[in-house]
Amino acid sequence: MWISICYLGIEAEAENAIGEVVETVTFDDYVFCDQKSIRMSEFYQAATTDYKPSITLTLKQADYADQRYIRFEDEIYTMIRTYAVNSEDIEVVLERGIKHGDASISDESVG
Repeated sequence: MWISICYLGIEAEAENAIGEVVETVTFDDYVFCDQKSIRMSEFYQAATTDYKPSITLTLKQADYADQRYIRFEDEIYTMIRTYAVNSEDIEVVLERGIKHGDASISDESVG
């Protein structure tokens, strides 16, 4: 257990080359996680919405601070929902890509 690593995305505002303020996401912090498949019920419930769940990750609740974006295995995911598994662990349901926002990606601090 806890054999994978994911990076938690931190949102910030930055100025681009032409002076506009844009939302950016950097992935500085990494945490250990476990990957799980999407539950069939989750998949079918999402079919009635705009969301397309891709994976579920289990993290320690102490490591997660409501980040909206996660990088896992060279893919960027957007948070759909979270729920507590027990007093220490949380499961996060993610969909591939940056969704429901105008954030751009910054890879400078992934390491």
